[in-house]
Parts: sequence; C-alpha cells; structure tokens
Amino acid sequence: MPSPNIEEIIWQAPEFQYRHKELEWYWLSIIAAGILFLFALWQKNLLFAIFIVIAEIMLIVWANELPKNLQFKINKNGVQIGGLKSYYFEELGGFHICEKEGGWGELVLKTRNKLHAYVKILVFNKDIPEIKKFLKEKLPEMEYQESLSDHLGRRIGF
Repeated sequence: MPSPNIEEIIWQAPEFQYRHKELEWYWLSIIAAGILFLFALWQKNLLFAIFIVIAEIMLIVWANELPKNLQFKINKNGVQIGGLKSYYFEELGGFHICEKEGGWGELVLKTRNKLHAYVKILVFNKDIPEIKKFLKEKLPEMEYQESLSDHLGRRIGF
C-alpha cells in the first residue's frame, strides 16, 4: 500500500526510446523499398508501388525523429501523459511493468479500447517499485507478452 502522503507520482521521460541509426540502416531501407517498388511495377500494381514510396518516405522521416520529453503523472484518478492524453482508471484493464536495459523500464497499460489496446510509457528502473505499489491499489497486475510488431520494431531499430 502506498504511504498515505503519496498522492501522485510525477516523472519526466522521453515519449519513446530512441535508437540511433547509422547510414547503412538508411541504405538498407531504401534498397528494400526499391526492390518492393520494382516488384510492384513488375506485377503492374501501381497502387502498391505508390504505397511503397509513401511508406519509405514516412519511415525515413520517423527514423530521424527525436523523442520529446514528456511529463507523466499517476494520481488517484488515472495516468496523464503530458498535456496530450489522460487515461482514467475506469478506462484501464490492468498494468504490467518491467525493467529494461539502459536504466529504463516500461509501464504497459491495458486499455479497454480494442483499436489501441496497450499504452507503453518509459519509466526509470529505480522508480518501478514505487509506481508498481501505487498502481496495485487501482489496477490488477497482468502478464504482457510482447507482440510480433514489438519484436520487429526493436529488431529494425525502432
């Protein structure tokens, strides 16, 4: 049970964990997109070819994007992510929290929204026990298995 004087937990963290990409990463991405583009043209699928070009441009833009530092807050009502989004505890079905390398951990909140089922928030490893203790008062702790897209994203450097 959290100590009675703790009414909220506030911390600042990047909105996502940035992974630096070398020049080779960009070349491999462009070559893969080029191969898919040529395949789409060979199949006479112009719509797919256009999609590949747009997707590659977006991938390069997102790969260069640096994370913004956001303020996260957990209080008696729910979880707030900067001034961008709030999740009330009634909207959440559970949480999972784990330590990762580099001093960061990950807080995973299960939402009741089918399209956006999980929200992931970076936390400092040193703050995990306090956050876990606070959240256990409001939400059930759950098991979370990383999805294929989580694995792929980490593998390709996102």
